[in-house]
Amino acid sequence: MKVLLINSAELKERGFIDPICDALIETGVETNVKEYKEISDDFDFNIYNAVIISASPKGDNVNFEDRLRSFNWVKTTKLPVLGICAGHQFIGVLFGGELIRDRESEDGILTVQIKEADPIFEECGGELKVEQHHNDSVTLPINFKLLADSQRCKVQAIRHKERPLYGLQWHVERSNPAINEPPRAYARGFNLIQAALGPHLLLPVSECTFE
Repeated sequence: MKVLLINSAELKERGFIDPICDALIETGVETNVKEYKEISDDFDFNIYNAVIISASPKGDNVNFEDRLRSFNWVKTTKLPVLGICAGHQFIGVLFGGELIRDRESEDGILTVQIKEADPIFEECGGELKVEQHHNDSVTLPINFKLLADSQRCKVQAIRHKERPLYGLQWHVERSNPAINEPPRAYARGFNLIQAALGPHLLLPVSECTFE
């Protein structure tokens, strides 16, 4: 199993990819990290089984359109893809969603309501407490299902109707002491990452012990 992890932030920003990379490696998943600027039209995706597009710092969307060009491949790929925060927004815009600037911003530990049952939410109940840090958001793209929303942000989680493409607005890659027991909260977030990439990556929450 080999996962491509694309850093959608600038080179110096590692806080959004290192937790995912460390967790995947600990579970025996071969992980290759690439910067978004390294993804060209002739990039070879055939050696990978799944792709994760990372988050980027809040307020980092000044060059959104320039970065978006590095993700045009998402429109045609058959690989499982998970976009987190900015990655979620890239997927949304690529499929016809509108980038919403500053009107649905969120910060802190907030509640997300699950609107439609999906394997990634199998053990989550009707809502989740999650870590949010974003100014921008996206409207529901064409041919995607709305899986979750929040009081302020209308599109928190999406899944393509026919392909294994997921977007999550919140930071599933980060733990926070304010969410009950941090290791378990992180494990729950990591399970969402695994589930979006495919059942061959799934682990019980009890087996996820990343600090």
